Amino acid sequence: MSVKPVVVVLVFVGLFGVAMLVGYVGGQAFLTPPTTPPRIPRPVPTVPSPGPTPPQAQPPQQVAPQPEPPAPPPSPPAPAPQPPQPTPQPPTTPPAATPSKLVLYRVQVGAFLRRENAEIRAAELRERGFDAYINLSSGLYRVQVGAFADRENAQRVAQELRAVGYEVLITN
Repeated sequence: MSVKPVVVVLVFVGLFGVAMLVGYVGGQAFLTPPTTPPRIPRPVPTVPSPGPTPPQAQPPQQVAPQPEPPAPPPSPPAPAPQPPQPTPQPPTTPPAATPSKLVLYRVQVGAFLRRENAEIRAAELRERGFDAYINLSSGLYRVQVGAFADRENAQRVAQELRAVGYEVLITN
């Protein structure tokens, strides 16, 4: 029984095609990153300001236009004003030591272009007991710890982080 060379070539071409297809599909399975649900960054803790709270915005309500009341008749000219009497001023005291704008200090432990790198650093910090979170700012994923009203508290946490080998920066 003789095998025709054309059949042999077709068999090899077919096997080659099947091998290429299996290789492509297998390669895609290893090269495509797994799809994970996006992680929602933890909110930054905020400290309420000691001043009065601003009023909440009310949704606009539809108001029917009302006719304008008629203009009042012109009043007679007022008598000449008397010179104002000086009123005694209460003694001035310096304002309380409450800042008009609350400043929060954060300890930054890294800034990364890729979110994955920032998540790795934040996970390392959480394993060491620090409350780390990620802020996206100016195209960088910034890994930060804390939100302190006092700079001294931020400096204390920064010293703890330096003691375990991290380079830190205090931001506000």
